[in-house]
Amino acid sequence: MCEREHSFWLDRDIARKAQWEACRRMAELGQLTTTVRAAVARAGADPSAWVDAYTATDGWYRLDQAQRRLEAWVTNLDEEPAERPLNVVRRAYDEVCHLMAEGFSRALARAHWAVPAGLHQTTIYSEVVADRPRPVAYFLVDAMRFEMGVELAERLPRAAEVGVRPAIAALPSITTVGMAALLPGASRSFSVVAQGDRLGARIDDAFLPDLAARKKLAAARVPKLVDLRLDELLSQQPSKLAKKIDGAQVIVVRSQEIDHAGETGFTFQARQIMDTVIDNLARAIRKLSTAGVEHSVITADHGHLFFAVDRDESMRTDAPGGDQVELHRRCWIGRGGATPPGCVRVVASALGYDSDLELVFPTGGGVFKAAGDLAFHHGGTSLQELVIPVLTVRLKARESARPTTGPITATGLPEAITNRIFTVTLQLGQSLSLFSSPLVVRPLLTASGRQVGAAGMAVDADFDRATGCVTLAPGKPTTVAFKLGEDVASLRVVVQDPATDAELYRSPTDIPVRLGV
Repeated sequence: MCEREHSFWLDRDIARKAQWEACRRMAELGQLTTTVRAAVARAGADPSAWVDAYTATDGWYRLDQAQRRLEAWVTNLDEEPAERPLNVVRRAYDEVCHLMAEGFSRALARAHWAVPAGLHQTTIYSEVVADRPRPVAYFLVDAMRFEMGVELAERLPRAAEVGVRPAIAALPSITTVGMAALLPGASRSFSVVAQGDRLGARIDDAFLPDLAARKKLAAARVPKLVDLRLDELLSQQPSKLAKKIDGAQVIVVRSQEIDHAGETGFTFQARQIMDTVIDNLARAIRKLSTAGVEHSVITADHGHLFFAVDRDESMRTDAPGGDQVELHRRCWIGRGGATPPGCVRVVASALGYDSDLELVFPTGGGVFKAAGDLAFHHGGTSLQELVIPVLTVRLKARESARPTTGPITATGLPEAITNRIFTVTLQLGQSLSLFSSPLVVRPLLTASGRQVGAAGMAVDADFDRATGCVTLAPGKPTTVAFKLGEDVASLRVVVQDPATDAELYRSPTDIPVRLGV
């Protein structure tokens, strides 16, 4: 397939090449489903071994990564690929996820719902954040699963010192529980409780049912803490950001974009946004380093399952009933009721909680008949929901980056963006006499300080699909296909040096976006 990728017609018709890229991604996903299915069949009863197999360098997480990349690409095409092969790989992925969830749930139950080895979510602050030199940025990313953390590490500058390790999220894998588990004090005292008709976590005597309560506890326990939203950080001018975080010991950066996009029910837009969130997290880390914050810790409250379409009716299960406190598609929390077929009941005390609550989870990939008609789920016991990434990053502060190589010119800039995939021709230098070595660059799309798209392909040039970087040969025009990930009014085409973040090119004016024209 790769040998035919550069045929005459493919290199001259970007729509054909985009379809070919979709076929390549389908083939990659299909190959990984076969590999992972065979490995899952051989997995034993030790939940730690399951986590190791999922998070190894060549681990099962690559299956989820390939699926996300395929679905993100398909949403940008004017025409979907052939329906039959696309449905075949989608169905194969769903089946493997179901087998993984069933096997891991059985292993957890046999181990009394504990993963003996490894890092637990409630100890991330005490064991990772507390030991980092100050100031430190603490990124709390809602619903970022492990494979996305690995990809984030790949998109950081080469000069960064990056470590990625897995941690096990607290059950149930919902935001109210997971975000509280990431707070200071959670390693000593943490329970999931109901107070009145509200579910929340409890740390010492503090009941934490919502963001306001969590922010209050963090501010009381961490001196000189600054709390920022990701979009707020990205949109601030460098001088204002420096003033905002001046003297801060811990800068909490909150990102809800992934979970919000998934929970809206618009699968199409959610797929597009998820790719840009990873790039914007990398952008925020780089921006903070420029402001003098060298050290960052990035983690999540929980992961997620995200299928191409909503669960079939056969995958939907009646809720247990009884004294229900909360019902999510992947977990029920309450007391009493009946345990439906294909589900498992766990008493809160078995999870180490000082609580009389009971929790019921589907053991496979099914969901309860709860509100919503979504393909995006979390709350349960699958590897994708429970294994979260913990990234430690050191990116030394530096003077504002300036172009060290150039010039790069761009031709074929559209007067308006009317398709999510469009092309621009980039060129390094005008002649071979000026530049003798190829240059690796990162082409991207920006709007209001945020990254809203990136390169998706390059014609007749080396292209790194993990990082979105393109290798430009001196004096040789290279056609780059950009994919727009978010709906914006206008954007700029930007080319960066991935090693320094120096801007090597920026389109002179905003380009209006008129999708559907």
